[in-house]
Amino acid sequence: MPELLVKPARPWALRLLPPFPAVANRVLSLVSNDDVAAHQISEIIKLDPTFTAEILRVANSALFGLAREIATVRHAVSLLGLDRVKAIATLIALNAMVKPAMRVEALRKIWIHSLVTAMLTEAGAKAAHVAGDGAYTAGMLHNLGSLGLMSAYPEEYTRMLEVSVECGFDLIETERDLFEIDHCAAGALLAEEWNFPDVIVKAIATHHQEPSQASSLASLVRVGWRLADVLGFAVFPPDKPWTYEELLAFIPGGSGTWLAGAIEDVKSEVDARLSVFSL
Repeated sequence: MPELLVKPARPWALRLLPPFPAVANRVLSLVSNDDVAAHQISEIIKLDPTFTAEILRVANSALFGLAREIATVRHAVSLLGLDRVKAIATLIALNAMVKPAMRVEALRKIWIHSLVTAMLTEAGAKAAHVAGDGAYTAGMLHNLGSLGLMSAYPEEYTRMLEVSVECGFDLIETERDLFEIDHCAAGALLAEEWNFPDVIVKAIATHHQEPSQASSLASLVRVGWRLADVLGFAVFPPDKPWTYEELLAFIPGGSGTWLAGAIEDVKSEVDARLSVFSL
């Protein structure tokens, strides 16, 4: 008699999380198809007012600096391209997950740190001419596990962070002790459930490993979130006191001239995001 394969139960700490939003899931499925047309994606996006507002905001933001306003979703999709549309779908999904608990200061910090990491990872990928596709999304999702655990257990997770900082506890071990899973493993599991590519799942699962020469998406994320810490957006105690020079040395080419422009974009985008979502 053949053995029945039983899918492991979802870890108890993740059972209170909401499902991935349907519209974002549909958009991600569509943009993964090379033959998809802009109007097909546009029709799905227009079903969700939040998604519509966000994609038009990004298309008209200073990041693109266009002379005239982008007024239609279809035009915005054509302008932004599929990779950026994927990133926006991911951002909408994360916002839906965390917004009910966003008044918690620690959660706001994690969410903003994720946004900054996304921008720095994408900028680093362009500077290094590697792993351009998915860099923003991988950076945005690197702390997916922390966002999820904090959203489900805001008081407990906040207190765990406070105690870890006060007592110098190892964050990963403390998470495992309290939630039976750490945020790296939790984020990777959620990303798998949400059907993100394996390279993004790996980047999430390994982001706390030591940085290495940034020739892959995973290594770019390891550098990106530590740069976000150095910029002043740290949430957790650092694994070690990194400097710009040490981290930039991991980016192929060695030049950090791209970072100045990225920092300006980070400042304007964080301000805009806080305003848009009324955190």
